[in-house]
Parts: sequence; structure tokens; C-alpha cells
Amino acid sequence: MNQYDYIIVGSGIAGLYTSLLAREQGSVLILTKGSIDECNTKYAQGGIAAAIGVGDSAELHYRDTIAAGAGLCDPEAVRILVEEAPDRITDLVNFGVPFDTLNGEVALTREAAHSGPRILHAGGDATGEHIEVTLSRMASLAKIAILEHFLATEIIVEDGVVKGVRALDCATGSLEEFGCKFVILATGGSGRLFKSTTNPDIATGDGIALAYRAGAEITDMEFFQFHPTALRLPGVIPFLISEAVRGEGAILRNVDGHKFMFDYSPEGDLASRDIVARSILAEMRKAGSDRVFLDATHLPRHKISARFPQIYRFCLDHGLNITKALIPVAPAAHYMMGGVKTNAWGESNIAGLFAAGETACTGVHGANRLASNSLLEVVVFAKRILQRTGEGVKPSELARQPSAGDYFSLPERESSGSVPPLSLLALQSLMWDEVGMVRSGEGLEKAASILASWQKSADKPSDRPSYELDNMILTGRLMAEAALIREESRGAHFRSDFPEPSPDWLKHVVFRKTG
Repeated sequence: MNQYDYIIVGSGIAGLYTSLLAREQGSVLILTKGSIDECNTKYAQGGIAAAIGVGDSAELHYRDTIAAGAGLCDPEAVRILVEEAPDRITDLVNFGVPFDTLNGEVALTREAAHSGPRILHAGGDATGEHIEVTLSRMASLAKIAILEHFLATEIIVEDGVVKGVRALDCATGSLEEFGCKFVILATGGSGRLFKSTTNPDIATGDGIALAYRAGAEITDMEFFQFHPTALRLPGVIPFLISEAVRGEGAILRNVDGHKFMFDYSPEGDLASRDIVARSILAEMRKAGSDRVFLDATHLPRHKISARFPQIYRFCLDHGLNITKALIPVAPAAHYMMGGVKTNAWGESNIAGLFAAGETACTGVHGANRLASNSLLEVVVFAKRILQRTGEGVKPSELARQPSAGDYFSLPERESSGSVPPLSLLALQSLMWDEVGMVRSGEGLEKAASILASWQKSADKPSDRPSYELDNMILTGRLMAEAALIREESRGAHFRSDFPEPSPDWLKHVVFRKTG
């Protein structure tokens, strides 16, 4: 068995950034099921938040994050996030990330639910891509071992301690084993669970499924963020229209041209994502339409094309000049706030198993992620993982603290009613209809039952598509069961049968495999 100090699963910003830090402390292997440049990160338009501007402070950033999290943020994790942010931005600059500047200083913009301008961008709306390309180049120069088209299928655990990873060589179909001291899951999110998503095809919840099967705790899976404004054009895949467009002054209008957001929130177009997404859904349902419109036509044309070059060019390529015409938009699945439960050092409850990025649930997002905190979370907690696994540390010596929260395991379910044939589209449609932005007990019961039936009847996976579908069923089950358990509405989780938040639910739903 090939032996490494660190095996990192995933090659987005979380995987690459972690690998560049880890190479200073030992041998590193990156396993990625696609190519090195296939990842969710490069689609991140919004930027990265840090309190580095005049008049801003870590305390203000802390308050905004806590407010967005709707009572479920971990205060310690949020404090770490906002206080370590400036140093991590410096690290990215030192790596060569070309953040946008104005008059010789880093340019800062404002996004929804932030109390002031604190968002750094690179290439306008191409921040994720610039960070990804920079880190990918650094990883190549550092000669870090990278195995492309290797899909991790199992975390090898003995006596509660990580020993390695089993992976499928997607080219040959063979399974191979790799030994290590530490496994860091950085596999990204699970937006492909839904039929409309801003995520690429690779976002299939692999890390969640791997960790759960290995015995790791999975938490907050009911909180999935739907981005309010994805481009809605016939025959065009959902394309993210950054919240920063509204931050610059664009206005949401319904099909009648009415500026509707102040009907739903005193913050209007700058309300938090969950409120904006559900408000758009309500307007669409009222009008029997599949879209609303984002109006940026009153903004200076040069500002739009310079500030949002990717959005401007993409829309123009599809016949839409956003400086002159309204942008048709609708919500789409975007970001998973739950995940592998970690402590302030990125540790799971399994010795030697860590998680970073969207796969992890560090506690900073709570029930609703504050815009542009996700890229920041990656670099802050990746750094802490490497501090935790410093020279001479053995996995068996790492603390495995019991988690606070109510523990659950996936229940045995008997199918009630007809079960549609399993397919990727059937899964995505079921999740969108019953585990989407507006949920109900009846719909969640239906989804949970069908997902359990599919899990029982599915063939043993043998290639990348079947492994991914297997992972999506399990991740979908964790999401549906968590949403069913939480009988209230909070943040990104909305139940039509329990439409208000309840003080009884100021706690977390934590899943852990029995046996």
C-alpha cells in the first residue's frame, strides 16, 4: 500500500490550499475524481469576506455572521473566522491571488446582509476561478502527487483511527488502497441533488457519504442554501447571477415590473438569501411564472461590464445585453451548510479524519450562510487543520470530543405507495419538489420513504456514475430525515406546516451511523 502523511480528497480550493500547507509538514496525495481543474470553487463569483476596510472590524463581521446564522452559529468558530481572516487574505496574496485594487488598495464591495463593504474580488466576478487557477499552478510547481480520475470509495478505519483510503481508478475500474496518517475530506457540496443548481456535475455529496459510512458525525443537513438569482433562459443551464449585482444597486421586479422585495423585508433587495429566494418563489407562484427579473439597466453600463465581466459576457453570448434588458432569474440549489461535523481544528469524531470547505460543518454558517464567508472558511480552517496535525502528532493522540446535540441514525423505512424507478433525474426531481425551498411533513415523509427504497434496491456501484448516485441517495436521505426531524422554520430550512422558528429548536440534528 502506498503510504503518505496526508491524503486529501478533492481538488477545489479547499483541497489545493490544504495541500500547499500540508506539503510543508509531510508527503501529500490529492485524489480527485475528475481533472484537477474540475471543481465547484471556480464558479464562485461572490468573493471572499474579510474585515480589512476603514471603519470595518472583526466585531462587525462577527455580528453579521451570527445574525445570518439564525441562532445556530457556533460563536467560537465565528470568532476564529473573523479574527483570523486578515492573515489568511495575506496568505492568498502571498500565493499570488490577484485581488482587484482601486487606487493602489484592495477594492471592497458590499453584499446582502453585510453591514458594510468587506468583500474582496479577483477579476470582478471571477474570484473563485482566479483563486483556483493560482492554487492549481502552485500545486503543480510544488510537485504535489495528484491522482486524477480516482474516486474515493471508502475511508479505511481501524479501532477508531484512520488508516487510509480505498479509491476507484475510473479509467480501469480497479480499486486501489492508499495508506496515510491523516485524511482531509475536501469534496465540496451536493447541489446536483436538485434538478436546478448552480453547481457543476461533480457536486454529488461524496464526502458526506464517505464520512457517514466511516462512522463520522454529520450535522445540520437540513440547511441547504438556494441562491435567489440564477439565470433563467430556455435551453441554458442555470448560471449564477451574483448577489453582488444587487449589492451594486440592481433591483428585483416581478413579471408586472413591480419592485417586490420591500413587500417581504425591510432590507428589500439586500435581505438575506433565504428571504430573497422564498420571496422570489412566492412571486413566481402568484404569477404562474417560472421567473422574475433583475433590473440593472439603471446602472452605468461601464460599471456592469467592468465589475461583472463573466456575467456580462455569458449573458451577451446568449443574446441578452444586461445593460439594456432585464435579466430573467429564478432560485437554484447553491450551497450546503451542513456536513461532516468538525471542531475548531477541523477534526471529526474519528481520529485522523478532517474535513474542510463545503464538506465540513465548522459551525460558522449556522442555519444560513452569510454571503462570501465560504471561501474565507476554507482558508481559515484549512490552516488550523495543519496547525493541529503538526510535526510529531499521531492520529491516535488527537482528541475525539463528543458532540453536543441530539443524535439520530437513519431509520429503517418501509415503502408506502408507489416508488418510481431510480434514475438521476428522478432523484433530482424528488429532492427539488419535496426537500427544496419550501417543505412539509407530508412531502418529506414521501421523499424519505422513496430514498430509503432506492437505497435498498440499488445495485452495488461499480463505476463513477453508480458510486455518485449511491452517494447522492445517502446524502439526500440525511437531508430529508434532518428536515423531517426539525419541526420549525429557521434560516434556509422552511416548513409550511411549522412556519415559525421555535426556541425548542435552538439545537443541532446530528446523525451518526449505528453499529
